Amino acid sequence: MRTYDSLRRRTLASLVVAGFLLVAGPSAVQAAGQPSAEEIAALVESLGADDYAEREAAAEQLNALGAAAVDPLFAAAEVNADLEIALRARWLVDTIPLDTERDPPEVTKLLDKYKRKGFADRVQVMHRLLRADDDGGIEALARIVRLDRSSLGSRVAAALLAREWQPNDTAWNGMRDRISTGLGTSTRPSAAFLRTVVGFSAADAAAAQEQPLADAAATLAQLAGKLPEGTEGAGEAQPVGGVGPADNSAAAGGIGETTLRIFQRCHIQMLLAAGRREAALAESRRLLQACFSPEKDITLAGEEAASTLVWLVARGLPEAVDLLAADRPELIRDDPLAGYAAALAARARHDDVQADRLAAAAFAKPAGTNAEFADRLQTAILLTKWGAADWATREYTTLVDGQRTPAAQFGLSAIMFSEFLHDQEREDEAAACLRRLLEGRSGKGDGNGDGGGEQILQLIGRDPRSIRSRMHYFESCAAALRGDDGARRRAIEESLRAYAKDVDGLIGLYTLPDNTPAQKADAVARIRRALEQIENEIQSMPDETNGYNEYAWLVANTEGDLQKATRYSKLSLVKSFDSSSYLDTLAHCQAAAGDKSAAVRTQMLALRQEPHNRTIRKNLARFQAQ
Repeated sequence: MRTYDSLRRRTLASLVVAGFLLVAGPSAVQAAGQPSAEEIAALVESLGADDYAEREAAAEQLNALGAAAVDPLFAAAEVNADLEIALRARWLVDTIPLDTERDPPEVTKLLDKYKRKGFADRVQVMHRLLRADDDGGIEALARIVRLDRSSLGSRVAAALLAREWQPNDTAWNGMRDRISTGLGTSTRPSAAFLRTVVGFSAADAAAAQEQPLADAAATLAQLAGKLPEGTEGAGEAQPVGGVGPADNSAAAGGIGETTLRIFQRCHIQMLLAAGRREAALAESRRLLQACFSPEKDITLAGEEAASTLVWLVARGLPEAVDLLAADRPELIRDDPLAGYAAALAARARHDDVQADRLAAAAFAKPAGTNAEFADRLQTAILLTKWGAADWATREYTTLVDGQRTPAAQFGLSAIMFSEFLHDQEREDEAAACLRRLLEGRSGKGDGNGDGGGEQILQLIGRDPRSIRSRMHYFESCAAALRGDDGARRRAIEESLRAYAKDVDGLIGLYTLPDNTPAQKADAVARIRRALEQIENEIQSMPDETNGYNEYAWLVANTEGDLQKATRYSKLSLVKSFDSSSYLDTLAHCQAAAGDKSAAVRTQMLALRQEPHNRTIRKNLARFQAQ
């Protein structure tokens, strides 16, 4: 028996074939006016018609409609039970261009590359669109949310844009309209969630926030209930974007779960901004519980839960530790990272006694194997990032002083500890730490004296010359803090004698306050030679990002081809998306070029990655003052 809908679909299709309703060609379609949603839905259904001519006619008309038909086509491609309809809808979606005449040339090129690449490369293109100059790629990235052929790609693009929203971030205001334009009328769940973020952030009163919040909760439930397909290349993808150490790995649940965590975090921030603290805590519990899926390794689950708790504490929810303690009390007791995260929550509640007790218990966890020493080093690095400098110092000191610390962990710990001390402006201690590494450790089987230190550095793949140069550079920083210009110059010269290509040493030489014209000219000559050497290394190893960053950093802080330096800085960020140190370099390039507003914006992105890095914060203050 024919139903009314079936008869209507076939009637519409017949009119299509006859040329009465629509004719094949964009200009004619526009002249006749856009068809209604019901008419487009009937055409989509006709993609599965028994009659071949009817299917072809419907496909031709939908293709002519282009973007006007994209949302019903996506719905059919993703959920329609009729395989013929789903496959034809997917094919038609693939024919819709991603670019528009409004896109800058750089964005047009990126979108062309996007269409031709596999999943991992498409994620990298998304990163580049997100950070294109003057937000020129934001609309295109939102367009990908609407038009990407897979729900996984749509979801990643939406997550990248959603995580850009931060309360009181003025940069977001310039992105909202671009995002709305790119999303169009898309009804995909990822687009719907992103639209709620845009609507919420534009609301000027509490009453206007209610509907976006309700819509966000409903869409989030839909996203949680349907993790996307798309295992195609997913394991090769670049990180979706710095939301925590465990969140960016396939072991943390895959890209589908990673994007869900980003959406959940965004929703929590929306609730907090609206003053809905209890609702934010309820969502926080779900976020913490999601760390412990049955197939997840307990160590990775602990790291993810710890980073999640630290994130919640940083957003003003230290009571989230009570949720973790109620659901997983053994985690805080047994896992060092979770213990330290709980200690940070206690510190945020001004309970210093409890904080010190929890931190002491986390510190006391045994370390006897190489893996456990490596875990302690990772803990020290994370504590630094979390802003717990005193606890990080204790962890680093234990590794550097401990005679049982394996040689490799000792060497890496000494280098990381020295950089930590340098950021804290404890320059004499930073230099002493590297001197100890270079001299080796007495009483160890790996040797002592100069030979022992070189053996350790060779073991971890570090050039002893660069480490010695860095030590003398720290000595010059210490002399600068004392106001001893003579000692500062001597230390800089020692640094460059050890390693003529040390970029910070060259910058230090160039910026010495007592330089004569001849000394300044000598510094410039050395810088040019170093830039030539770095350029040669880049050409021989084009996939190594550090060379690009070193070139850009040296030019931005001295002199040289600033356009090339800026281009190289951006290339380094292609491979290392949102690296805080590489963003810091780009900000210096922008400041040197006179674009102070771009420098401030980029430096704020760097600070978002490492909010407790004193050097990045100090540079941001300098750019803002300018």
